Amino acid sequence: MSATATLLTVDQFLELPEKDDVRRELDEGVVIEMAGGAPRHEIAKANITALLAAWNQQAKRGKVFSEAMFALRPATYYIPDVAWVSAEWLRSQDLDQRVFRRAPDLAVEVVSSETAARLERKVRAYLREGSRRVWAAFLEERAVIVYRPDGSSQLLVEEQLLREPELLPEFDAKVSEFFEGV
Repeated sequence: MSATATLLTVDQFLELPEKDDVRRELDEGVVIEMAGGAPRHEIAKANITALLAAWNQQAKRGKVFSEAMFALRPATYYIPDVAWVSAEWLRSQDLDQRVFRRAPDLAVEVVSSETAARLERKVRAYLREGSRRVWAAFLEERAVIVYRPDGSSQLLVEEQLLREPELLPEFDAKVSEFFEGV
């Protein structure tokens, strides 16, 4: 005898009762449960948030979010560790909704326990649904991979500068800054 899983839409997913200490995402209708981030994960996430927020404070081009909810498709809902959206992007949203209904301009995933397959799936989904960049920050390797919609990617390590002149004019940060204190 085989059981079939019921696939959910984002709206059905949002009606599920919350569970303590469990983050959940929806991936093409399937609920994915994730434990909260360990301290090293949270420190890297805080560093990245602070770097983007400092740039954004000067540039005044949008908003930086930590663990905001983005419905990418009717059955796909992700919570990137950090996200940045342009002011134009933000104006396109109905702020009375429970979640943003579009991929962020920039999604950042701090990779500590995620499988390579799951990360690849998320990167492809963000880019397919409109993200202009995805950064994957790898704790153990102290490296960042920048993914672009054209399919290209770039590996940056330690003292290399991460720059995004088209998306984040005048933003630059050493990759090592992402991992200070980790």
